[in-house]
Amino acid sequence: MRVNAEKVIATLVVLSFTLTLMSTLIVAGNPLTREEAIEISRNSELVKQSLAIARSFSIETHYYNLSALENLRQWHSDPIFQNASKDSFWEEKLPDGHTAWEVIWWFNYYRAGGLSVQVIVDAETGTMIHEAAGGFD
Repeated sequence: MRVNAEKVIATLVVLSFTLTLMSTLIVAGNPLTREEAIEISRNSELVKQSLAIARSFSIETHYYNLSALENLRQWHSDPIFQNASKDSFWEEKLPDGHTAWEVIWWFNYYRAGGLSVQVIVDAETGTMIHEAAGGFD
């Protein structure tokens, strides 16, 4: 029984390629974790600037699955709510079939009041698609 070395090598290469492709597809199909979304949002310029001068901070996160995003899109398209909500644009930047993380950073400063920074991260690609700041008392 002779084994042809070329056939063995070709089989190993094809098997290796197949396993690599399968593992890539499995990883690509999993959305980001909460911790990954927070780390990505930490790269926001608004978050970096605020972290440098804040006395303290806290983080709030919200995961929007496909159903939640569809509800938001319907809510924002309702003429009754169009004037009430000015930030519907962030979910419109998501490709169809993608989910999102909303990471809100609450920064407290030495004086009264503080700042909140909202960062929206595409949960499939890890791309920051929106950042905005607002004050609070």
